[in-house]
Amino acid sequence: MAKTFSCLLVGVDVITVEIETVIGTGFSGLNILGLNTEATRDMRERIRSALESIGIPIPSKRIIVNITPSEFIKISRIPLSQLDFAVAGCIIYALIDDNEKQNKLFKPENEFLAGELSLSGKLKEIQNPLIYQSAIIQNNNNIKLCLPRKNLSYNSIFLENKTEFFDSIDEWYQKRKKLNKINSIEFIPKEINISEPKINSTLNIKEIENTITVLMKNPKLCVSLLIAALGHHHILIAGEPGVGKSFGLQKIYQFLDPLNEIEMIDVKLIHSVSSHVARPFRSPHHSATPAALIGGSSLKPGEVSLAHKGVLFLDELSEFSSSSLESLREPLDSGEVFISRAGGHIRYPAQFLLCATTNPCSCGYLFSKIKSCRCNPKESRKYLQKLSGPLLDRFCLQVWIDSPIEMSEMDIFSAYLLDLYSKKKIKFFSENFIDAKKKYNDLKKQNKILSEIEKYLIMDERFCSLSLRGQKKIYNIAFSFYCLFNEIEINKLFVESVMSFRELDRMFLQRNIF
Repeated sequence: MAKTFSCLLVGVDVITVEIETVIGTGFSGLNILGLNTEATRDMRERIRSALESIGIPIPSKRIIVNITPSEFIKISRIPLSQLDFAVAGCIIYALIDDNEKQNKLFKPENEFLAGELSLSGKLKEIQNPLIYQSAIIQNNNNIKLCLPRKNLSYNSIFLENKTEFFDSIDEWYQKRKKLNKINSIEFIPKEINISEPKINSTLNIKEIENTITVLMKNPKLCVSLLIAALGHHHILIAGEPGVGKSFGLQKIYQFLDPLNEIEMIDVKLIHSVSSHVARPFRSPHHSATPAALIGGSSLKPGEVSLAHKGVLFLDELSEFSSSSLESLREPLDSGEVFISRAGGHIRYPAQFLLCATTNPCSCGYLFSKIKSCRCNPKESRKYLQKLSGPLLDRFCLQVWIDSPIEMSEMDIFSAYLLDLYSKKKIKFFSENFIDAKKKYNDLKKQNKILSEIEKYLIMDERFCSLSLRGQKKIYNIAFSFYCLFNEIEINKLFVESVMSFRELDRMFLQRNIF
């Protein structure tokens, strides 16, 4: 019995496919098990023609090819024709082993083959070679890859010294014969260490400084974005129309670290591309259905998965349907989505930073100090009741942004920030932000700082009235706030400043929204 391997992509999980071939007695024919009827017929004819073109005709024997695990084949996200090379290679091994007069072929251990065969035996370019990069990691670098030469440009560090590239199955066959003749030493994969990402190694400091300069016209908005990016906190910004809510959140991606190599694999697997990608920034329209946000009937990833390792920006949050908003609750907690349909069951990752904006009512002036709200109380409640308590509780930062006119009566914290900004200029904020991202994880290990923050938080009545989830999120905000302003003293003013970033649920409760 001969054996080769290949891969399938199910959701973003790379599944190892095992191909086995035996030559037996009985009615002659090439039988491929594990595929649907149409795929079996097409693959059988391509392989038969390709093998005949290199002088290996299918004999009048019973040849059985078994492909497992068959349960994942129907829901694979890559064409089944990419298994041609692996199946054909397995058949060749079996035929040579069955023929005692023929010299045996060199067979590497754990040989993975991928590529669609033309009728002449040429190998066509595979769509997503990244899945084999992921397979190397899953198998601890202990595999041998054989890919079409047209994918040679993708010979990254993960594939280095582990991959052979071929133009045709004949070239592969001739090399296996040659390796056996010279009694080649079995391929030993080179150990490759995947290094941890270098935080902020390519952050554009100049771009950060320019963005902070623009955003500092509203200090609270600017610091909210910095804290959200620093601690990866979900953020909801509310305020009157035109105060810069959407403009500010559309800039938040500039404060996020570049993707490291491992994150890039996840993102590329979801988007099924092989070129360089940045952190995703998805901004679906408010008419998006739950299926569009979470995942559709065709088992394709939804917006929450397409935003994996990036930003999901929901502008005008209260305009989304209640069912769409409520469907976000599970992905926000678990960081993944399970889609079950008649076609199968698939898991997609969904670790994203949720950024959202909303007006307080239909006219936008419910809490305004300078304009009267034109909505009646019933309309205001109906508008905001789409934001259920459990959903609102999942936002770490719930920030109310005043209009520029109302900022003449700014709170103590905003005045402090503006004064700090005018004295120390922009470099204080940009350099502090970069420095905070570098030492964020180290500071979190210092119990003294955490205990000091907790000591002052539990004395605040508003903190104690929050749910356990809300208290945990305030605690995380306070820590991020301390990291961003490491010169700031932990005292009552510190707590007052932190609590100002969690005020929407309290404002809405005062209006009997819930």
